[in-house]
Amino acid sequence: MVWRAKITKIASRVESGVISTNKIMAYLAGVALIGMMLLTVADVIGRYLFSKPIRGTYELVGFLLVGAGSLGLGYCQVKKAHIRVDFLLQRFPEKVRAIVTVLANFLGFAAFSLLCWRCVLYAQYYISATGNATDTLGIPLFPFVVVLAVGTGMLALILLFDLGHSIAKVKSK
Repeated sequence: MVWRAKITKIASRVESGVISTNKIMAYLAGVALIGMMLLTVADVIGRYLFSKPIRGTYELVGFLLVGAGSLGLGYCQVKKAHIRVDFLLQRFPEKVRAIVTVLANFLGFAAFSLLCWRCVLYAQYYISATGNATDTLGIPLFPFVVVLAVGTGMLALILLFDLGHSIAKVKSK
């Protein structure tokens, strides 16, 4: 049983590191959101007061949206802040709710792992193919696909840890 304690300790440290990384990524998502806001305000002011819009604003806001949307996913799961409709589930016994939580965590882990894997493949494609850049500013697409892959991958890791915790909860009931 010593090996079980060692594995549990290592898993706990890894989980703590993943949670800390997700917190940093959530701050980066906030910075991206602030950047979107400032860029949009500057573009509107430039467009309507000076008749000089910022070139490529639409592209830049879209790229910042990738960061704002995907980098905060894992930390949102850590805080259990995602929308969850469980008014029907509350009518079932605790054991059934625990089993449904296991299934939800497994499906979420599988879906976001698949999404991460596909994003990595798209990033590899965008790196190797020519002409994969934005029309206005010529910004390459692959860094933003990598950001999306990192965000979905970190969410998948958090869901994997949640899956382990929910399985332990089912076993204890």
